[in-house]
Amino acid sequence: MPLPPHKLTIRGGCNCGAIKYEISIPEIAQRPLHPSSSATDILCLPFIATDHCNDCRSALGTILPMWICSPISMIKASVVLRSKASLPSEASKRKNEIDEPRTPYLPAHNIFTPGSISEDSFLMFFESSENRRRSFCGRCGTNISYAALPMPEGWPDMLDIVLGTVDREDLSGEALKPERQLWWDCGIEWIKDMSVQGVGEVPRHPDYKVDVVDEGK
Repeated sequence: MPLPPHKLTIRGGCNCGAIKYEISIPEIAQRPLHPSSSATDILCLPFIATDHCNDCRSALGTILPMWICSPISMIKASVVLRSKASLPSEASKRKNEIDEPRTPYLPAHNIFTPGSISEDSFLMFFESSENRRRSFCGRCGTNISYAALPMPEGWPDMLDIVLGTVDREDLSGEALKPERQLWWDCGIEWIKDMSVQGVGEVPRHPDYKVDVVDEGK
């Protein structure tokens, strides 16, 4: 199911709030086409995908990574200033929401590129393979993004955002369901089966207690 045709904003960030982003998606007529689109298979940017790449699975620590693959020009981000951070490390001391000094929302290129802004933030970078840069929060450990540098010819500069970092209110509808499965030939067979068929009729539990079963359909 593709993203809806109307303009929308998707918000998210890391677990501790040190890194936040907004993806402002224009109406569909103003979205660039995926460079591999054809007359019979039209795909606009951004798009939502599952990813069977071995490197991404290992880097994110999840068997089936999911991404919002977006032109970086559609993304803005704000980061907490490390030099002025005040969030207690112990959860028991965080009784109320902490309002930490942070940057305004700036073009993502200014944030997700190593430099003066990122140096005074918790945003960390790792080159997982040649010309492939990943980012994560150095305070809470949340994986945030992936970027290929440079992009292949014909592509805009992209920043792939980990789908699990999107705020719950934006995830709760149907708009962000994956519409493509990438790197299928790299996939592990049972994971590929699960990505198509689901996990099957295994017991479902409302929380961690396995003696309580959800009988809903």
